Amino acid sequence: MIWVLGEKRGDALAPVTCEALGAGRLLSGPLKRELNLLLLGEGMDDLSEGVFKKADRIYLIEHKLLDSYTGYGYKKVLEEFFKERDTSALIILGTSLGRDLAPLLAVSLGLSCVTNITGVEVINDTVHVKRPLYGGKIVETLALEGSAVISIMPRSFKEPEDLEKQGELIRIGTRLTEDDFRVRSIEVLREIERREITEAEVLVAGGRGVGGPEGFHVLEELASALGGLTAASRGAVDAGWRPPASQVGQTGKVVAPKLYIACGISGAPQHIAGMRTSQYVIAINKDPNAPIFREADLGITGDLFEVIPELLREMKRIREADE
Repeated sequence: MIWVLGEKRGDALAPVTCEALGAGRLLSGPLKRELNLLLLGEGMDDLSEGVFKKADRIYLIEHKLLDSYTGYGYKKVLEEFFKERDTSALIILGTSLGRDLAPLLAVSLGLSCVTNITGVEVINDTVHVKRPLYGGKIVETLALEGSAVISIMPRSFKEPEDLEKQGELIRIGTRLTEDDFRVRSIEVLREIERREITEAEVLVAGGRGVGGPEGFHVLEELASALGGLTAASRGAVDAGWRPPASQVGQTGKVVAPKLYIACGISGAPQHIAGMRTSQYVIAINKDPNAPIFREADLGITGDLFEVIPELLREMKRIREADE
């Protein structure tokens, strides 16, 4: 069987869950295997409704202790679940949860583990996966022997078409106590309920050229106007201007939005490694020799505090004209 481990984000199913189902469909069809979705947590009924026609079966493992992720807690439950079940491939989301859980599960279940996957296909009944290396400069293709845990990069796969019939819903009971968890979630603190930057179609990212935390206000205005999110380089995060969750780069998050606007970012190799797979890149920088321009589809040499307000005024003018 082909398995997809879904992820709950607040009171909703993480959008990348459907992307993972798209990757699973690319395997289940050619291999003639069932595609099953597995969800862990509490109150999963409403969340699973939107995917009833995306998978052959939806398994719900419901327990209040699974509502907050802890690596060893999830590993214990999933190890027991998969112990007597056929597993050709287990697809996990390349989120912060998935990056922690994938190697734990692979070792626990005795499976191979491949991460940062952006493509899958079946050739002569063998699963082949693709992933970028060296900051996206080359793409590696691996042929998998046996079963594997496959961690996919967000925004690399399309949501699959609905199946003709609705998938079967199966509830799985589990007995857990707090003693089963090495780490317990005491409290979840959120400044603002945000989407993951890895899921955004538009990112407006700022670097040291933004000048300080107040400089991100204009970037947030542009991101809001475009329906996107703001992100940051390591320099801006290290300076304390933005939270670590917004960092793009080799030591941050790898993103692949449709549009990436780099503002005041010089373009260090570590940052390029995190955004090279963006579909379209716009760079705004005072320095005409900034390395970021070599990665940009459109480069604007100028002061971002002059360029962005002008962009916003033009966007407003166009929208008013359309109305």
